[in-house]
Amino acid sequence: MFVEWEAKQSGLTKEDFGVTPIVVLTWSLRTAQALAKEIDAKIPTHWPYGERFPIYSGRVLDRAVSFAYVPIGAPGTVIMMEEMIACGARTLIGLGWAGSLQENIRVGSFLVPTSCVCEEGTSRHYLDQETSVTPSSRLVEIIRNLCEKEGIKTEAGPVWTTDAPYREFVSKIKRYNQQGVLAVDMETSAMYALGKSRQVDVCNLLVVSDELLREWKPAFRSPELDDANGKARQIILKILAKENL
Repeated sequence: MFVEWEAKQSGLTKEDFGVTPIVVLTWSLRTAQALAKEIDAKIPTHWPYGERFPIYSGRVLDRAVSFAYVPIGAPGTVIMMEEMIACGARTLIGLGWAGSLQENIRVGSFLVPTSCVCEEGTSRHYLDQETSVTPSSRLVEIIRNLCEKEGIKTEAGPVWTTDAPYREFVSKIKRYNQQGVLAVDMETSAMYALGKSRQVDVCNLLVVSDELLREWKPAFRSPELDDANGKARQIILKILAKENL
C-alpha cells in the first residue's frame, strides 16, 4: 500500500521506480557504486530515495539487475526489501561483512550463512519461534559452486545476527564459538525470515571484516579486506551472469 501510495503522489506506477526482479543489496555505498560502474548501471529517474539510499539498475548480459545501498541493521534493511519486493524483486542477494567467531576463519574469508541465531527484533514479526530461519537453498548452491569454480573457499553454517554490536560480550562470543556459530552480523536472520515469509529467494555472501574470538582484530580499510571485497564483487557479477539464476 505504501509503495502504491508513494507512486501515486507523482502520477507514477510502482514499475516506474526501476526495481528489477534480481537485486543485490549492500551496506557499503562504495560497493554499490563499484558494482554499478562495472555494468554502467544508473539510478532510475523516479527512485524515491534518490541518492540518499540509491539503487542502480542496469543489465548483466541480457538480464536486468539492480544494486541497492540499504541502511545498516535489520529494520532498515527489511523495510527497503519489503518495498523492493512490492516493486517486483524476487531474488535478493546480500553482499556484506561479518565478524568471525572461529579461530580458522580469518579476515577476508567468505561466508554463506545457512542458518541463524536470531537476536534482532525484526525476524519474529515474520516467523514464529519454531520456524527455522534459513536462506534459499538454490542460491546457496549457486553462490558456493561459483566460488568453488573461481578457487575461493566458502564457509557455510550458522551466523549470529544482533541489533546491538556493542553488546557482543566475550561470554557470548565464547558460547557461540563452542556451538559452531561462524560469525556475527546485523541483518542476515531478518532478511532470511522475510524471504521465507514473502516466498522470495534470499541469500547472503559475507566477507570477514574483523575477528572477535581472541583480541578484537579489525581490518576495516585494510588492503587485505579491500582485496577480498574486490573478489566478492567479481563473484557477484559472475553469479548475475549465470543462466540458472
